[in-house]
Amino acid sequence: MTPVPYFAYGTTQKGYVHHRRLAHLLGEPVARVRTVRAYAVVVPRRAACSNPGCRYVHRMAALVPGLEPLRVEGDLFVISDEAVAVLDELETRGPYVRDRVEVAALDGAGTYEANAYLAREPAHWRALVDLGEAEALRTYPRDLAASEQLKDCCARAPDHSGLHDVVDPLAGVMRR
Repeated sequence: MTPVPYFAYGTTQKGYVHHRRLAHLLGEPVARVRTVRAYAVVVPRRAACSNPGCRYVHRMAALVPGLEPLRVEGDLFVISDEAVAVLDELETRGPYVRDRVEVAALDGAGTYEANAYLAREPAHWRALVDLGEAEALRTYPRDLAASEQLKDCCARAPDHSGLHDVVDPLAGVMRR
């Protein structure tokens, strides 16, 4: 196994819905960290989820660069290549792209280059904030992720495999 640093800022943080499902691959966080450069967790004001890898309609989170003065806080995991492949399957079919970000431990123990899933179309997510349809946050609040409302496809067929419905929070922004 090649150890891979992974920065979780959304639903894969410890205790959140996707961490609970993937805990056997993610394990325990090795540190609580913050991005070194400016990023925000952009969270639409309405429940949606444009990720076909996700079963839930919730106030999804997107990591968006360049929103000063924010630095995003999350969990740092050290995971296997197998876990990266599972996360890619969950995240990269939808609004995210895997990239590397520099994060610093909150306790001052060091900095790390870690894989993270960033917004594929950051300008659209920034526009959502500018229009007042999303919040730019330092952390993804647990209460925003608490809703585990299944997407319609999963409500109809709870154990179906394959892709899930898309409820795109960017649809209105792209039409303007």
